[in-house]
Amino acid sequence: MKVLITGATGYVGRRIVKKLSESFDDISVLTLNRDVVKAESLLPYSICKHVSISEMEKEIPIFKPDICIHLATLSTSRNDDDIIDPMIEANITFGVKLLSALSKLDSFSLFINTGSFAEFRCGSENGFDDAYLYTATKSAFRHFVDYYSHLRGFKYINVVPYTIYGGNDTAKKLMDYMMESISSINPVKMSPGNQILDFIHVDDVVDFYINAVKIQEKVPLLKNGENFYIGTGIGTKVRDLASLIETKTGKKLNILWGGIDYRPLDVMYA
Repeated sequence: MKVLITGATGYVGRRIVKKLSESFDDISVLTLNRDVVKAESLLPYSICKHVSISEMEKEIPIFKPDICIHLATLSTSRNDDDIIDPMIEANITFGVKLLSALSKLDSFSLFINTGSFAEFRCGSENGFDDAYLYTATKSAFRHFVDYYSHLRGFKYINVVPYTIYGGNDTAKKLMDYMMESISSINPVKMSPGNQILDFIHVDDVVDFYINAVKIQEKVPLLKNGENFYIGTGIGTKVRDLASLIETKTGKKLNILWGGIDYRPLDVMYA
């Protein structure tokens, strides 16, 4: 089996690559990277070949992947003018070029796209309602995936993780800020904290991707373009999470609730 992965050096990606190396006897992985040296350092697995994004059009036809796990993204809540071009380049243009390269392969069967729960600000049952410019680009990209899927006949699914926690990440997450507030001299400014979020451990998210790879032979049975919402189904208010951390640690969090405003279209219930 041959798997192409974008965003392999990221928080979720590097765990997926590690798990693939542990879970399959006969697998090859090609990763597309902006920094190949970083990929070689973080992912020193014999199953992997790490190449530059600039080599994509040459390397993909040589590798001939069966599956693509698309994780690479520029994720930010910014919506200023300076972020528009790099965000569209990362979240749409790169992905379309990737799809174009994959569409030329007869062997390619499954594209695993990664979305965001913030594409569904008012709940998945109400359809797309993007909370951020970032998620608007993710929603827009789905149309390109759908186009190439129908053009070339490969299947695709959309993985929609909810609020991921656990492990070490270079980008701080909500729980990191809460934990750091314990030893902070100055209060950590947060929103009023009434958002209700579904927290899912990174290992559970990784397991979904691994299982998706394992069912490759059942690809024809998949509903094309189906969304898979990866969460627990249980919502926790941000303030309640803070109280839980205080109970478990026996320490007081130094948080200034309401120190920053909600974002204009913040997700209040996920």
